[in-house]
Amino acid sequence: MGVIALGVRFPSLPQKNKIMKTKEEAKLDFEMTVKRLREEREIKRKEYWNDLKPFNEPKDIPEIPRVDEKEYKEFYIPRLIKAGAIPKKDLIHGQVYIGDHRNTDIARWNQETNKFDHMRYKFGWMEDDCNHFEDDDGFALFVPIKLGTEEDWTNRLTK
Repeated sequence: MGVIALGVRFPSLPQKNKIMKTKEEAKLDFEMTVKRLREEREIKRKEYWNDLKPFNEPKDIPEIPRVDEKEYKEFYIPRLIKAGAIPKKDLIHGQVYIGDHRNTDIARWNQETNKFDHMRYKFGWMEDDCNHFEDDDGFALFVPIKLGTEEDWTNRLTK
């Protein structure tokens, strides 16, 4: 029932015969809840990636999750390619590409270094390079989705 004091109903206190959770039980309950929430999040993430819509613009490309190498190669790479990301085998040396990277959406493929060249701003503009999404090295990756032009490359710093 509860107690009424000053016109407010307060819930009743636990009865002596009800057993309160021990610290260990509470910790185990918390750990099980965290595990369940992580599993639910993973299921939702997989559903999202299984239903990826075709990429039209760099903003359409989702953030690539941090997962183990096997899962990345067998699950995420094929879905990126299916949605329109250009596979590494189809890249052309010196070609400008439009895509997604943490620092840019325009990059040029350099077959000699096996990386994309791009410009980034860090205490001023500087040249940098990054890997194709199939060559994950733990750093930001470029996901190319369409061919760019020399004009895109020339004007990349004015965007």
